Amino acid sequence: SAPWRLVKAQAGGGPMMDLGGYIIQGACMAASGVAPVAVTARDIPKTRPDLFIDVEEGTRWTMEFPDGAVCDAFTSYAHSADTFRAEGAKGFIEFKERAFTYNGAIVETSRGKLDFGPYVNQQARQIDDFAVCVREGRESRVPGEMGRRDLVIVEAIYESVRTGKRTMVNV
Repeated sequence: SAPWRLVKAQAGGGPMMDLGGYIIQGACMAASGVAPVAVTARDIPKTRPDLFIDVEEGTRWTMEFPDGAVCDAFTSYAHSADTFRAEGAKGFIEFKERAFTYNGAIVETSRGKLDFGPYVNQQARQIDDFAVCVREGRESRVPGEMGRRDLVIVEAIYESVRTGKRTMVNV
């Protein structure tokens, strides 16, 4: 029996569904919080077709933002990379290591290195914040609409892979 991450009915998809959201979030944040208007994507050739029967092994995609910004991205279960770089007119930020893991990020910017201080459990803090939001009746910093936006983008990426064409994102 395949691990649940390799069963589409259980995981929803492969590394795009599992890990792609982190890249999408980073790109949208780097683009001042806006969603891309279009995507172009393709799955990488499977090196383990015996293992990746039901889901993709990896995907390369490009997101086009309204202001002309572009994000070239890649996610894969066969490669181990955990980096992110955004560049703009006022400088850059680069997560050189552990961009999407929960601690130990090594980050440089055009203004110097970032120091995140002592380790904190980010997931625990987020869950605690959800509870406080419910208790105090306030909005979460990561509302459901953001998750919906990200899934619309993921679905557009899958559609681009399926058709081989540039796909508009209708958020």
